[in-house]
Amino acid sequence: EPFLNAKNDPALRAKLGIAPDDFVIGKVARFFENKGHDDLFAIAPTLALTYPHLKFLLVGDGNLRPRFERLAQQYLPGQCIFTGLVPPGEVPALIGIMDVLVHLSRREGLARTLPQALASGKPVIAYDCDGAREMCRDGETGFLLKAGDTQRLMDRLEQLAFDSRLRECFGTRGRELVKDCFPVQRMV
Repeated sequence: EPFLNAKNDPALRAKLGIAPDDFVIGKVARFFENKGHDDLFAIAPTLALTYPHLKFLLVGDGNLRPRFERLAQQYLPGQCIFTGLVPPGEVPALIGIMDVLVHLSRREGLARTLPQALASGKPVIAYDCDGAREMCRDGETGFLLKAGDTQRLMDRLEQLAFDSRLRECFGTRGRELVKDCFPVQRMV
């Protein structure tokens, strides 16, 4: 329910250093092997050159976080926000300020962040592993990619960065999918 009411909060954006015209790529995941941070950071500097008003909002903590913080300082100064681990009640507000959520895990049943993002009306880009295709319906709620396909990941992020109408269409369809097929009562 809190995700269905998640809004783009200008005060939270300002607190995190995100300008109104910034495009926010979000990721909610532990900084751990097989979660896809390597793939995101492999394309991030090139993507940042193409789209200068780009921010990465990285929610989570883990043993690899210091490594990615160093990479961000070196290659993406001022473009990465690391929130650390946040209480579950704060996640809807963070997803609410994202423009797209990426889920790049290579092994996971059904990540909670996918239905959370869709319920918030956000498009998703996910690797086609395990349960991701139940939520990320390619060309309908976002883009489903072959795991490790960083070129398509970059292409699809660029496409969404420049096409607000497509983001809105995916977000609307994603919200409908969650309401129709994955209501809380059914999931419990």
